[in-house]
Parts: sequence; structure tokens; C-alpha cells
Amino acid sequence: MPEDDVVDERHLVELEESVEISFEDRASVYWIENKSFIVGCIIVLLFVVVGYQSMRIFKDRAEMAFQAEYAKADTNGALAEFATANSGKELGGFAALSTADAAYTDEDYAKALEFYNLAAGALTEPALAGRAQLGQAFALYQTGSTDEGLAKLNAITADTNLALAARAEAAYHLAVEADTTGNTAEFEAFAAQINESPLSGQWQQRLAYYQQQGQ
Repeated sequence: MPEDDVVDERHLVELEESVEISFEDRASVYWIENKSFIVGCIIVLLFVVVGYQSMRIFKDRAEMAFQAEYAKADTNGALAEFATANSGKELGGFAALSTADAAYTDEDYAKALEFYNLAAGALTEPALAGRAQLGQAFALYQTGSTDEGLAKLNAITADTNLALAARAEAAYHLAVEADTTGNTAEFEAFAAQINESPLSGQWQQRLAYYQQQGQ
């Protein structure tokens, strides 16, 4: 062929490569290609958010209704029934603790033990759980199960999940028991536990007073 008809292809550039696509155009293309997927994700996310908010509102309302039920039972003197019906719940455990304390004060130790057991099974807050377990120990002692009561007190002193005040109270009563039975080693061990506890001021004072009285 004549040289004038020869085309030099070395400097040819594809048209698509030479045209710079804007960000807006790229976004538009992406939207067109993925519109269904994006809309689906948004709808799912909306359902998740709405569901979460609905559950939270329902839970808050249910909790308020439950607290109102407790207040009504307290006003009507029906905490024992409330505690029995809600024995696996924290508020039911608190109702059981209140019922047990009242029964113990009235010297109805069998009833007190029943509701201290309910309270101990439901309460998880360290101070309240400690109170419930101390009540179990004292009620056992008062109903004639002395060994079980003392064993419970020993378990309380060793339970690091309970409040320090509860553990110190248990240690105090065990120290007195040890002193009464002439077990000097146990008395000194429980006394040391009380004196080393940073939140046992009341029981440290009572122990000091007890030791002064014995001199």
C-alpha cells in the first residue's frame, strides 16, 4: 500500500481511557448497579433500630409495672405472696428478705428461714446477698440446727463475692463462739480477719468491747 495510507497506531488512545469520569458520575453508576442491595440494607437496618427501641420501651414499661406491683403488695401486706410468686427475680428476692426479717423479729424462725432461703437464691448484690445468707445462718441456729448455722457462717467468711461487712459480721459471731468453747486458735483467726478488713469498723469496735469485757 502507499505510504500515505499507513496509520501509525502507536499514539492511538482508547476513548474511554481519555475521558475522565467525575465522582458524581461514578456515584450515579454505582447507585444504578447496586440500588436494590443498598435499599435492602437500609430497610433491614431500620427494622433492627425500630425493633431495639421497641424492646427497650417494652422492657422499661414492664419494669415500671413490676415495681408498681411490688409497691401494691407492700402496701397491702402481701410481700410474702409477692416473694413466692417472683422467687427467681431480684425484686422478689428483696420482698423475701423483708418478709424474712419481719418473721425473724416476730421470732417465727421457721418462716424466716423459708424466706431467707428464697432471698439468698435470688439476690446477687453483695450487701443484700450477704444479709440474706446471714439470716439463713441465724435462723438455722434458732431452729436448733446449730451445726448447720455455724457452717453457714464459716462459708460466709470465706465467700469473696459477699460484702466485707457481712463477712466481718459472720467472723465476729464465730469468734465469740470459738471463745465460748475455749478454741483460742479459731478465736484469734476470726479476730484477725475482722481487724484486717478495711470496712469492718463496727465489728472491730464490737470485738474490742467483747475482749475488754472478758478481761
